[in-house]
Amino acid sequence: MSASSERRETLLAAQNVAVLEQGLEVFERLGGEPADGRSLAALYTAVPEGLTPSAAGGHFRHIHDYYRCFLNGLESARVDYDLRARDPRFETELPYAAAELRVTIARLSEIIGRDDELVVKMDEDHSPGAPDPWSKSTVMRELRFLLSHTIHHYALIAMILKVQGFECGSGFGVAPSTLEYWETRTSCAPSPGSNQ
Repeated sequence: MSASSERRETLLAAQNVAVLEQGLEVFERLGGEPADGRSLAALYTAVPEGLTPSAAGGHFRHIHDYYRCFLNGLESARVDYDLRARDPRFETELPYAAAELRVTIARLSEIIGRDDELVVKMDEDHSPGAPDPWSKSTVMRELRFLLSHTIHHYALIAMILKVQGFECGSGFGVAPSTLEYWETRTSCAPSPGSNQ
């Protein structure tokens, strides 16, 4: 692997870790008790009426399932995203979900620097004559997919929690490249009231 490829892969793995750590921050805030004494943890499993059939916990579980499939398939170089565990405890028990996510973050941190070739399978078409469900890929390609997939679901989680009065933060559910762009635009724009 070239030095530039290794730097890109390292950055990509680090971005995945950073995004998952954003999820942990939300878990910690949901697990706390605000001054008014109401339980925020209930928001993790609440399904807002008329918005979506899924709670924030369901989306977090779905994200975690994909990372586990990826990490579990690395040794054999065969990642089967159809083998998702769909662990109901992850969707409903905030402390359990936080502990499991910490393990996944630690495992993901261990693969920094890898860009092995893989084959992956996702949402196999079970109809007769369907094409081979396995596709060639690489660790870097799958990390790109996982990052994009996570941010997409984080945006949904942010909306689900926002309608319940909980703010995840301005960077939650936003791609790292978009955050960088916003930061660049803010630093280049004249400050309010300046003569520029």
